[in-house]
Amino acid sequence: MYKQSIALLFLFAFLTQMFSKAIIVGSFYANQSYIAKNLCENRKKPKSCCEGKCQLKKRLNKETNEDKQNSERKASKESEVLSTITLYNHQITPISENISTCFLALESDKPIDRSYSIFHPPGA
Repeated sequence: MYKQSIALLFLFAFLTQMFSKAIIVGSFYANQSYIAKNLCENRKKPKSCCEGKCQLKKRLNKETNEDKQNSERKASKESEVLSTITLYNHQITPISENISTCFLALESDKPIDRSYSIFHPPGA
C-alpha cells in the first residue's frame, strides 16, 4: 500500500507538470465569472469584451516564462562522465586466459556438425 501511494503521488506530480497549461485553462473556464467581475483589468469598462481573458493570458505567459527558465537551467548544467573503472574496483584478467574456457567447442580443428537440411546453399 505504501509503494502504491508513493507511485500515485509521483504520477499525479508528473501529470500536473505535463498538463499545467490545460489545468490553467480549465481553472479559468471554471471560474470565469469570478475572474471577470473581480480580477479583470478591464472590469470597470463595461464595453470591453475581455471577460477575464486578460488574466488567462497573463497566467499562460507566466507559465511559459517559467518553462523557459527551467529549460535554460537544465541546459546550462554540465554533463559528468563516469567511468566504470572508477565505480568498480576489480582486477582485469587477461583475455588469453578466458578464451580457452569460453570456446571449448572450438578446440578441435574440425568443422562443427550442422544440419544440412536447414543450412544448405540455395538450389536451382
